[in-house]
Amino acid sequence: MGFGKTFSLSLVAFIALNFIFSILYLALGPGFDELLNRFNPSSPQYAPLMIIYYLFGAIASVPSILLNWVIILPIFPPNILDFLIIGLGFLIAPLIAAILAGKFAESKLQGFAGWVLTAVISTIALVICIILSPTFEATMTSTYGWSGFELILISLAISCVVNIIFYGFFALLVSKTEYY
Repeated sequence: MGFGKTFSLSLVAFIALNFIFSILYLALGPGFDELLNRFNPSSPQYAPLMIIYYLFGAIASVPSILLNWVIILPIFPPNILDFLIIGLGFLIAPLIAAILAGKFAESKLQGFAGWVLTAVISTIALVICIILSPTFEATMTSTYGWSGFELILISLAISCVVNIIFYGFFALLVSKTEYY
């Protein structure tokens, strides 16, 4: 497979798995009213660009925070399973996307580059949404505790680099062996 196919497969898998786990999160957690309020112009939570977060949100969190959501938070009361579902989704989606990028690439470089481009495009999509929607910025502030546009950009850039390194290892691990 060429680089374009590797990248597109990684991106489609990343978006699809984020979408599936977001639907599971909404179905088991707060309900679909939260999603529908985002598209109702008379609602104070009106933010139609929030759908981008449901598709690309996994790139905004570093794996250590996600492991905290999955392992530590469900143990202590109140046992809120929302963090477990969304944390698992945010861990599994990039992992599967990176593994697919590495598996279907012709070389290790193509597999790693396919995952890097997927992570960078996901981060850029979130940055564009933050620029265009103040409600989206407020949601990111309340979700992650980031205050201020500059801090959000720095945190997203750090998260992108950490995710590239962490999940890029798996893309390199499963890619084909190159003989010189």
